[in-house]
Amino acid sequence: QTDIKRVIAYSTMSQIGYMFCGVGIGAYSAGMFHLVTHAFFKALLFLGAGVVIHLLHDEQDMRKMGGMARYLPYTTGLMWIGALSLAGVPPFSGFFSKDQILADALARGDWVGYTVWGLGLAGAFVTALYTFRLMLLVFHGEPSEYARKQAEAHAGHGEGPSPMLWTIGVLGLGALVAGLLEIPGVTHGMRNFLEPTIPAQLEATGSQEFGTSALAVALALVGLFAAHALWGRRADTPRRIAAATEPLEHVLQDKFGFDRLYDWAFYRPAAALARGGQRLWEQRAVMGSMNVVSAAGSWTSRLLSSAQSGLVRVYALAIALGIAVLAAWFVTGAS
Repeated sequence: QTDIKRVIAYSTMSQIGYMFCGVGIGAYSAGMFHLVTHAFFKALLFLGAGVVIHLLHDEQDMRKMGGMARYLPYTTGLMWIGALSLAGVPPFSGFFSKDQILADALARGDWVGYTVWGLGLAGAFVTALYTFRLMLLVFHGEPSEYARKQAEAHAGHGEGPSPMLWTIGVLGLGALVAGLLEIPGVTHGMRNFLEPTIPAQLEATGSQEFGTSALAVALALVGLFAAHALWGRRADTPRRIAAATEPLEHVLQDKFGFDRLYDWAFYRPAAALARGGQRLWEQRAVMGSMNVVSAAGSWTSRLLSSAQSGLVRVYALAIALGIAVLAAWFVTGAS
């Protein structure tokens, strides 16, 4: 994706996937722990992106950015904290929570646990790849002409309003220290907090923790180097690499055709059903019944209006007839 907020939003989906995996295998405290750490570093990334967008006058296309570190050094440093935490690099909070889910999956010891473990490790590489791609395209390299003009026009006004800056500072601190809640063999804050209601069902051994963490961090570093090779110096990237990755880039930007598949499988049938219901049910049954009620009301009003002649003798006759009917009814009832 090329929209900076969309990249971060899709990463939210993947991290929620880790949380679901944790809860699904019975590692409830690990899933909840990742929810807590994710709240800090993902909010930091979203609001840090907001500082960039504010500087660039609401521009969100990463292709129009680049080199923002020279204009936003404070924000860049905090965004790197959020990015490294998202990628699961120690000592940032995402490292502790994500690796705990993977280690608990390995400790489960069945095919479900091994599947979650393997897919989670693959996700660690992909997460690092797209996270560092964002950081390199937005904050490093040469700025685009648009970014340079907007930054120069903003010069002298700081990086942004103080509420934006101190907010991301607080979130950056949380992304740094939230991992201290649950350090294997040292602290068990989240596990102890949930113990009265959701007792721990899985507990990885030290070797499982260490081995999983080593693999996850190694894959994150591979993702970092791969992102640097592909996007770190885009102008110097060999043409053969760019040509080889261009078809894959189109496939990924198209999200493997998922949106088009969803459109044909769900949206178009639902829209056709809605149009058919509108013609067959809404227009005929709903609107038709309302038209019948409306026509009946109009006919009744015309019938009653015909009795309103404006002649006093007609009204006197109607009153007399009404009195006669009431008298007859009373007499009949009394007898």
